[in-house]
Amino acid sequence: MEKVKVYLNEARSGFVVCQRCGKSKQIEFTNRDNRRSGVAKCACGNTFAVIFENRKHCRKPINSYGKYFATGDSAEGASIKLVDISRRGIRFIKKDGKPLQLNEKIRVSFSFWDDIIFRAASVYNIRNERIGAKFISLDEHSKNVFGFFLLPLKPPGLIGQTSF
Repeated sequence: MEKVKVYLNEARSGFVVCQRCGKSKQIEFTNRDNRRSGVAKCACGNTFAVIFENRKHCRKPINSYGKYFATGDSAEGASIKLVDISRRGIRFIKKDGKPLQLNEKIRVSFSFWDDIIFRAASVYNIRNERIGAKFISLDEHSKNVFGFFLLPLKPPGLIGQTSF
């Protein structure tokens, strides 16, 4: 079964879009409804799974490599494999280098197309070798590059066991 992500806004509403026919429907959640996924059925007969994203900024998978630089690391930095990125942060898998600590300040370097991004970040999540880091500050050029990369290819989608 195909999976469609539905991005919810601050009012906890979003749009489900059928990938077969393109019909869309707005859905709204109550504050008590904390579902993370569901099934939608369109009038055209298409049934698909929906995953609800309740984020301020969308997160997009990325398959790239880069480096991180922590205090005490060598000038060459340590290798990372980027997992996903949003306007506010990055998730990566640490390939080598010293263990990182929560709230540790690091610098990350990676490339987008022809642009090299070199930004300061703060470690906020550690799960084994998978690290989540929030960008400390972004210049306008980096914001524009991230914004273009993070544009959705298709309109956002819908929630729950819903028929159109």
